Amino acid sequence: MKKNIKHIVYLGAVGFPIGFAEIEKVKLVSRSLINAGASVLVISNKGVHKRNKGLEVYKSGTEEEIKYIYTTGTPFRPEGFLKRNLLKVYGIVAEIALLFKLAIKKQLDIAIISSKRFNIIFLYYLLSRLLRFKTVLNYAEFNSELSKEKGNKNGINDFLFEKYAVHLMDGIIPISEFLVDVLKKKSPTKPYIKIPVLCDFSKFDPGNRQAVEPYFLFCSSVNNMEVMDFILEAFGRINVNAEHYLYLVVNGPDHALALFSEAVAQHKKSRFIKTFRNLPYQELVTLYINARGLLIPLRPVPRDIARFPHKIGEYCASANPIITTNVGEVVNFFEDNKNAFVAADFAVDDFSQKMEEVLNHPEKAKVVGQSGLELGYKHFNYLHYGDQLMDFFKKL
Repeated sequence: MKKNIKHIVYLGAVGFPIGFAEIEKVKLVSRSLINAGASVLVISNKGVHKRNKGLEVYKSGTEEEIKYIYTTGTPFRPEGFLKRNLLKVYGIVAEIALLFKLAIKKQLDIAIISSKRFNIIFLYYLLSRLLRFKTVLNYAEFNSELSKEKGNKNGINDFLFEKYAVHLMDGIIPISEFLVDVLKKKSPTKPYIKIPVLCDFSKFDPGNRQAVEPYFLFCSSVNNMEVMDFILEAFGRINVNAEHYLYLVVNGPDHALALFSEAVAQHKKSRFIKTFRNLPYQELVTLYINARGLLIPLRPVPRDIARFPHKIGEYCASANPIITTNVGEVVNFFEDNKNAFVAADFAVDDFSQKMEEVLNHPEKAKVVGQSGLELGYKHFNYLHYGDQLMDFFKKL
């Protein structure tokens, strides 16, 4: 048993400190560990950012007390094919050299691996055995189901990941009960600690609301048009006299965004739909705080049952009511009409009725939103997990 755990590195999560849910989870776990007395270094072996004016990301630095470094020497993605691929190789070689250096200086106790690429995971496994550090896998998605949705593009990788990844790690951090069950079937004795979605509640001030038009808010990638179409149809079926809007915060590739924009333009309530992209985080928080209801429909499919969307924690922090479906981790935390509005099925009519309920009963919606805040603060506050993680690491 290793009792003196101090130095932790994050591996595999490229793009730090700028990104979406995965990067935010890296930040919050790292900050929880720093709060518990650990030193954390996030290592990115690939530059992924475009050179945008005003983008504050460097080859190394500190973000919210978290140290980070790009072993490529740059956080930006080269435009040339040859240079880009040479830099990929260089980034991995330099990362290996950095891990050797940290191990020699006794500054490498635990590596948290946030990657779904099996070849990278296998490399980290080999290095951990050579350099004598422990590895912990961040287990947040059901890879085999992801590959099916992508037309099996990553089928070989996802097969290897699902079959072997958990066996190569010293410990696992699953995000849901579904993934806990998967883990127990694959490796019954493997140590694990379940960490749900996390949020920094200090960044939210629900009392700082503004007088704005009533709107529902949904945040998503436009790559998942099935869910986006579901939201648009549910909004179209709302039948109340009061004026109401739908705000959509979206991201994704240009071709998918073009298809999404076309769908919005053709919607019968298009003049009541507003879209947002590339919002600074505090502007997004402001949208959360001023919304009438926050939408997160989950489908009864293995992918959605396995995952636990990061935005649920942020939704809770806003003290506004969440409108969701009775799927996956929602079942383990939320109860309809108590701390969320939970549609029994992934059905447009059911979901639309829950949206109407929020509009028709604003006082009830406030009570439900406040209960959601209390539940979120109890279960999703990142500050509550640092000591638990450190205790878990010490037992590996």
